[in-house]
Formats: sequence, C-alpha cells, structure tokens
Amino acid sequence: MEGDVKRRLYRSERRREQAEETRVRVLDAAGALFEERGYDGASIAAIAAAAGVSQETVYSRFGNKRALFGELVARAVRGVDPRPVPLQEGPRSLGAASDQREQLRVFAADIAERLERAAPLVALIGAARAEPDLAELLRRLHSERLRNLRMVVDSLVSNGPLRLPEQEALETVWALTSPELHQLLVRVRGWSRSRYRAWLADSLAALLLQS
Repeated sequence: MEGDVKRRLYRSERRREQAEETRVRVLDAAGALFEERGYDGASIAAIAAAAGVSQETVYSRFGNKRALFGELVARAVRGVDPRPVPLQEGPRSLGAASDQREQLRVFAADIAERLERAAPLVALIGAARAEPDLAELLRRLHSERLRNLRMVVDSLVSNGPLRLPEQEALETVWALTSPELHQLLVRVRGWSRSRYRAWLADSLAALLLQS
C-alpha cells in the first residue's frame, strides 16, 4: 500500500513537472516569435511548432493567443520569482529603507529591470491595437500597474509627507514608469539602464518629495 501511494505521488509530481516544462517551452517559443514577427505574424500554429507541441496543447494550456501573450507579459514583469510583484524582494525592500530618497533609488533599480523585460512586449500591443482583445489587455495591464505601484507611495508616506496628494503621487509614479516612456528613452534615445535608473529616481524625488 505504501509503495502504491509513493508511486502515485511520484507520477503526479512528474506530471506537474512535465506540464511546467511544456508551459515554459511554449512561452519561450512565443516570446521569440512575437519579437521576430510581431503579434499578428506569430500564429498559434507557428508557436506550437517552435515549442514542439501540438496546437491543441497550446490552446488547452493558454486558451487563445491573447491569453498566451498576457501570460508572457506577466512573466516578464515578475522575472524569475513566481510570486506577485508586491510580494517580491525588490518591492518589499522599500519598506525596510528609512529614507525616502533611498526608497526611490531602490524602486528605480527594481522597476528598470522589469521594464527592460516587459516594455518591448507592451510595445507590440500598440503595434497591433486594431485587435479589440489587445486593447482590453493593455487597459488591464495599466490598471494592474497602478494597483501594484500603490505600495511605493505607501512606503514613501511611511517615512514622511509628500509634495502631492497621495492619489496624484501614485499617478505620477505610474506615468513616469510607463513602458511607453521607457521605450522612448531606452530604445529611441539609447539611454543605458544606469542613466534611466538615475533619471527616474531624481525625477520622482523632485516631483514627490518636499526637500
């Protein structure tokens, strides 16, 4: 009996591992094809072929191309840590800093890395905005950004007053950390990560802090 239970547990764990391996393989293939062909040019058939799985596997795991793209963006935002962004080490470290300017430097360093991964994908949505589903995805992504960034303002307020009302401060952070602005400065103007990070921290400090 005990041996049967162990075998069932092993098979169950192996199935979960195989499912995760398949998910990662599909996401990797989708990311490469979206970058190469754009959203419209990367079909489910092509993604499945590149991942070495059937189209039915892709549909059963992700539902449709928009949902697949949305999960790809979410993975880019999260990075290697599967936890929601507010629970990850970078955002949580904001609360450990007792100086507002240091908090903004920590935040700028963290968000710069996330934007490097996610902003090019968000730009693909803009290029294919004729798709109604993608317009809804973009709206949802920006809403989630606004919600996640609330903890930045809350952390700053815990260390002192701000120059702006809290809602206006939140929208200021949201605007300055937009994927679109990141692409203009980094992709179009050629800014390095360090230059973008320093600019963001200094700009937020000038706009949000009292001194």
